[in-house]
Amino acid sequence: MTNRVMINILILIVIITYIICHERILTLLTMKRGDILIIVIALLAAGLIYGMKWWDSSNEQYQQGDLKAIITVDGKEYKTVSLTKEEQIIDIQTKFGHNTLKVFDYGIQMTYSDAPLRIALEMGFISRPKQQIICIPARIMVEVFNPNMSEHDEDELDAII
Repeated sequence: MTNRVMINILILIVIITYIICHERILTLLTMKRGDILIIVIALLAAGLIYGMKWWDSSNEQYQQGDLKAIITVDGKEYKTVSLTKEEQIIDIQTKFGHNTLKVFDYGIQMTYSDAPLRIALEMGFISRPKQQIICIPARIMVEVFNPNMSEHDEDELDAII
């Protein structure tokens, strides 16, 4: 699961715990059957949406070593690398800045950036299709893709803003 999903689940657990522990007597006295039914339906709908997204992303068929990462600088393709188990260092020096990428364990990670805010370093290790690392000051984007997928995939990314 992604960090965003985990944070949303944690927030939901905290809210439910707060309601149950701190306001249990008050809420039980004022809540009616319809209120409880609405809350249960909302929780089931949220769980169903997250479950479908998780199932859809985890069901994509590819073998380790099949994936590649495309590195673009200022909107132009800089390099395409295969995501292999062997370690590989990619040093990118442009007029926009200096960045270093490391390929290892069938994924890729940005290990150095001279940007003022090093947000790209916090994006971490990516190893699944459609995951991205973006460094705005250096104008670098790294995206993992499956070269064996059809070009007309309906879930394919349409645009990047």
